[in-house]
Amino acid sequence: MILVGQYDSPVTRRVAVTLHHYGIPFTRDTASIFGDAAHVKAINPLTRVPALILDDGEVLIDSAAIIDHLDEAVGPARALIPPTGYDRRQILQATALAYGCFEKAGVLVYERHFHPAPHVSPVWEARCEGQLAAGLAALEARAGNPWLYGDALTHADVMIACAIGYMNLRLQRAFPPGAYPRLTALATACEALPAFIAARISPDETMPAA
Repeated sequence: MILVGQYDSPVTRRVAVTLHHYGIPFTRDTASIFGDAAHVKAINPLTRVPALILDDGEVLIDSAAIIDHLDEAVGPARALIPPTGYDRRQILQATALAYGCFEKAGVLVYERHFHPAPHVSPVWEARCEGQLAAGLAALEARAGNPWLYGDALTHADVMIACAIGYMNLRLQRAFPPGAYPRLTALATACEALPAFIAARISPDETMPAA
């Protein structure tokens, strides 16, 4: 298998962490959606990452769809989510909240990075910041110790930690120290796991020039 994308994309890193956690071997194509856009477009017409190229050449896109395939591959006993029921729905909803937080953080990063200051919309920024803060507050209220639900890691924890890692890298004002103590503890516990360590963001994964 080949995982396409850089780990500064939290959804690419989410897939990498899951692959490592499941013990599924893979190689990497560290193409950038900016610097290697034509190459990424040839793999995914949307020019988005992650993509997972299976051993038979089939290409899977979208982190949720990729992880659904990985869960199926390892079976319900090992999957980071129950196969049915209330707990599954709760984990999916928390994962969706965390994914939405990452999306709003990404919008804010791109708004300031690619638009000259006179063209940055304060109204749009305020809206996105409010949505992001509300999502983080909802996750903070749900967070357990150390994991979001129960005593085992789930896909929700992985997505939350990867989203927080992105904010710590690209949008520190959205996740200031002390603001979300439960989420901070959750992310710290995740980052200490071997699967997260194996998928750390490297220093050369930088934003393109504005």
